[in-house]
Formats: sequence, C-alpha cells, structure tokens
Amino acid sequence: MNLLGVIPPKKINLFIVSFLLGLFLALSFEPFKVPFLSLLIIGVYFLLNETVFKSFQNYRKIFFYNGILFGFGFFLLSMYWVSNSILELNDKYFYIAPIILIFLPFCLSIFFGIMQLINASMWSTSNSKLFYFSSLWTIFELLRSELFTGLPWNLIGYSWSWSLSFSQSVSIFGIYGLGLITVFSAVCIFSYITNSKNFFYVITGVLIFLLLYIYGNSRLNNYQIEYSENNIRIVHTYFDQKDKWASESISQIMKMGSYNMVTVFPETSLRFDANKPENWIVGYIRKDQNNFFNSINYSGFTYDKKILVPFGEYFPFSKFLNVLFPENLFFKNEISKGDNDQEFPSNLSPLICYEVIFPNFVRDSLTDNTNLLVNISNDGWFGDFSGPRQHFVHAQFRSIELGIPMVRSSNKGISGLIGSMGEIINATNSKKSTYLDLKIPKKLEATVYRQHGNIITYFLIVLFFIIGYAVCSKQ
Repeated sequence: MNLLGVIPPKKINLFIVSFLLGLFLALSFEPFKVPFLSLLIIGVYFLLNETVFKSFQNYRKIFFYNGILFGFGFFLLSMYWVSNSILELNDKYFYIAPIILIFLPFCLSIFFGIMQLINASMWSTSNSKLFYFSSLWTIFELLRSELFTGLPWNLIGYSWSWSLSFSQSVSIFGIYGLGLITVFSAVCIFSYITNSKNFFYVITGVLIFLLLYIYGNSRLNNYQIEYSENNIRIVHTYFDQKDKWASESISQIMKMGSYNMVTVFPETSLRFDANKPENWIVGYIRKDQNNFFNSINYSGFTYDKKILVPFGEYFPFSKFLNVLFPENLFFKNEISKGDNDQEFPSNLSPLICYEVIFPNFVRDSLTDNTNLLVNISNDGWFGDFSGPRQHFVHAQFRSIELGIPMVRSSNKGISGLIGSMGEIINATNSKKSTYLDLKIPKKLEATVYRQHGNIITYFLIVLFFIIGYAVCSKQ
C-alpha cells in the first residue's frame, strides 16, 4: 500500500498527516484511552515512512520533519495541561501560558525528529526496518526519560492503561519493555500491507498480543489479595492554589488526621509546619537557612524531594534569569534538591509528586523491607482533566512493575490505594476535601522487574539490532 495513492504526493500533505497522527496517538492515553488505537497509529506511521522512502529522493529530510510534526502533535494534545500551571501560579502571567503550550511540545518533539533521522539512515527494502524502528522508538523513550532532567511522561506502554490484563506484562518487562513489544507487534502486523510475504510477521505480532493477554488474565485470576493488619487514612483535599495555605484550609486539613492510624496528607499541604503527630505522613515545605525543600515528615524522619520539576520547582540558569528579571518572583521561588542519601523508615518508600513517573528511580529507592509506596502530590496545578488522570496511571504502573501497593494522597487529582497488581482498591477525585480509611494489602513476594529492572528490555534492544543486521545482510 502506497499512502500517496490516497494522499496527493506533496510534502505538505505528508507533514499534515504526521501532525494528525501525533494528535490521534494522544487519544490512546488518559483520559481518552481508546483501546488499541496506539497500534493503529504506530502502524500507519510506519507505513508513512515506507511510502516516503520509496517515493522521495530526499526522504531523510522528510523523515525528520515528519518526526518533529508527529511528536509535536502528540505532546501538544497529551501535555497541553502543563500550561495551566502558570495561570494557577498567577494569572498576571497569562502571556507565558501559550509559550509553554508550544515550547514544551516542540522541545520534546525533537526526540522524535532525531529518532526519524536515524530511522532514515537505516531504512531499506528489507524487513530489518521492523526491528530497527521498534528498538529506536524504545531507545528514544529511554533517552527522553534521562536527558535534561528527564520526562518519561506518556511512554507508549501507558497506552494499555485501559486494560489491566495487558498491563500486567510490565511486571516482567517494565514500561519500556511493554513499549518495545507494542511497537514491534504493531509494525509486524502492518508490514503485511506493503509486503504480502510478511504473513509470518503478522502471525508473530498477533501471537505476542495473545500471549500478553493470556499472561495478564491468568495472573489476575490466580491472584488472591491478602491484607495486612495495618489500616491507613488517606487525606484528599480540593483547594485552589491561592486558598491551599489559608489558615482555615490548614485547620480543615488537620481535622481529617487520625491519632489512631497512619494518616497520609498531600504534598506541601501543611505549609511550613511538620510538628505533627508521629503517625502522620506530612507533606510540607522545609526551610534550612536560605534553602527550601519539598519534604515529607514521618515518625521523626524527613525526606526531601530528589527529582525537581524543571520550570516549576527550579529554573535552569536561574542566576542568569534573576539578573535579567530582578523583580520577577517567578524565577526566584526555587526549591532545593534533596540529598541522594536520606534516612527514612525502610518499610515505606516516599515519592513526592512526579518522582513516581520515573520507573528506575522508584525501583532504586526500594529496600528489602519496603512494603508500601507512598506518593503525595499536588495536582491542583494542572486542571481537572488530562494531567491528574495521567499522573495516577503512572503511579498505578509502578505498583504493577514492583508488586507493591501504593498509597496516593493528592490535592485535587486522584487519591486512593492501589493494590500490588495495579488494581484500584479505592480512590476518589472528589471536588471536596475528604478521606479514605483502608486496610493495607500485602506486597507480592517478587516480580521479575523488581528483581532485574530493565535488563530484559536492554537485551531485546540489542537482539533486535542483531536480527535487523542479519536480515539486512541476507538481502
């Protein structure tokens, strides 16, 4: 199938299609989560590459621009909510919101653009492109997760959030491995459209999806949830940023705390005061001389947030910006990064806000005694639609990967308890402040991912490159 048989053979049409495919890919994720849509979009995007390769001499440039536009469309629709944080901070800075709305998706789209440049250099008439394309997609998701502080948001594996059965495979492969398998299976199936000899690849792609479903469904059916003897209270608040630290708000929050059970409060919910009962897990701002930390206090221990939000909690080149804009408090209200080595009760793993979206960080933060992940957040910055729901799904996948339950307490957003298989035991996104009293489930003995991390994914990437090279050499 030559897509130019359907689309008039002009570069501008290819660019428009790439942008639209990126937009539609965003519908695979929360809050839309259209089942199997990501497979369709990835498959069509692969066919678009094949069409460009066969139809244009300067296909490398077109690959690059298609990548930029595809990525821009995807991040524009899936992460538009980030710009809302400026309006929550101060509506006087409304003029900055459109800049972030365009600037962030464009910067992230560069990953797709460079990925496409490498794809173009390795594309051929052989089936090696099936293996290279899949591996490169995953490599650039890994790079996006690490470079420039990293932002592993809406990785392709999260497009399975609509199915708890399919999602179980992250307990083996992790979120990156599930992404690699997703892309490879999609391009295997769609490769038949351009080459009828690829029926074996179609069978391979379909068989992989069947195995993922059978594994996940069997895992869920054979799981019997067990609860510990411990109860926990999860506080959920619903305050606008301007009202969150008002005296009446703080008073209302504290009234929801229990003196008989461990109580988890949202991120920075108790302002600067951590002098609370020892059984309270308190989110607050800790001041140390001239430094401020986004912190958790529990049972006499303090945890300072280690992964800060760029342009939210700290600003790259802030000293330079303070010289240029000395009166603008927007560039001065920075949070300091917590030390790598911090003491905290070993049975809990504290995660503040978007620390939970970093799979490697969460896994590395565990101890042998960890039996509960505790994620506190303030999702009031990002509206009520896409951002908070995507954040909750990222947290849900961490529990599946590690086989450890998670407590999540949020201002606005979604608060609740996630079980060791990623099942939502109870949750609320109520538009009023409330709390949940729940019994804590036990963790699983182990998962493959908890034991070995991304080793299987790295192995598959190397294997795919070897197979791709072998297939290309045989041509």
